[in-house]
Amino acid sequence: MRRTGNVLRRAAVSATLVAALAGVGAVAVAEPASAAVGSCWSGIDSGTNNWAWGSCSGVTGSSHWRLHVSCTWGNTVYSSWFYGNGRTDVQCPWPGTVRATQIDAIV
Repeated sequence: MRRTGNVLRRAAVSATLVAALAGVGAVAVAEPASAAVGSCWSGIDSGTNNWAWGSCSGVTGSSHWRLHVSCTWGNTVYSSWFYGNGRTDVQCPWPGTVRATQIDAIV
């Protein structure tokens, strides 16, 4: 009988902890309704292998974004931060070429 009581107490404590953590998680991920980034794209400029481009539209409120480019030879290059819609280009330092592109967005 004692063992059953310990199991039930552990289950009750576990359920209480899960409920408490669920409440904390909901507060931590709250975002203002006035900020958003709609659609973003990035890629390599046609005809080159060392220039990358990035573009975002539907950016509202305090949201901002930048182009993040991974180049060969271990270099990483970033554009400046944009607050609003726009397009930008970034060049990998010579003799590097573009390996990957992405958009970093903060909403």
